[in-house]
Amino acid sequence: MKNIPSRTVALLFLCAVATTAAFSGSAGDEMRFKGATVAAIEQNLAIGLSTDNAGIRASASQVVRDLKVLLPDQDFSLLVIPLMGIVKDQSADIRVRMIGALALHDLHSAKGDFAIQQLARFENNQRLKHLCTWLAYERLPHKEVYASPTSYR
Repeated sequence: MKNIPSRTVALLFLCAVATTAAFSGSAGDEMRFKGATVAAIEQNLAIGLSTDNAGIRASASQVVRDLKVLLPDQDFSLLVIPLMGIVKDQSADIRVRMIGALALHDLHSAKGDFAIQQLARFENNQRLKHLCTWLAYERLPHKEVYASPTSYR
C-alpha cells in the first residue's frame, strides 16, 4: 500500500473541516456560507491546486467549479493564478489540465480568459486546444451571429 504524505492528509482534513463548517446548521435553514469560511476554503483550495499530486489538483479544480455554482457572487480571485499554473503546465496530466481550464473558465476572470485564449492559439495538445477554443468562443459577445449557418442567407 502506498504511503500518503502527512501534508496531503492534513490538507484533505482541513478541506473537510471547512466544508463541514460551511454546511453546518439545521435542516430547515437555507444553506449559507460565512465570509471567514469562504476565505478558509479558498486558501485551502489554493494549497490543493499548488500540490504535486495530480489527483488533489484535479479534485480541487472540480471543487472550485462546484463552489462557483453555489456562490456565483464570489470571485475566488486567489485561485486564478494556481489554476493558470495547472493549465499551462506541459508536464501535467492532460485530464488535470482540462478540468483546470474548465474551472478557470467558470471563474470569469480577465486573466483566466486571456490564458484560455492563448492556449486555444498555441497549445500543442489537440484535445486541450479544442476545449480552450470552445471556451474562448463561449466568451465572445457576438457568438449568436455565428451560431446558425442560416444567418448567412
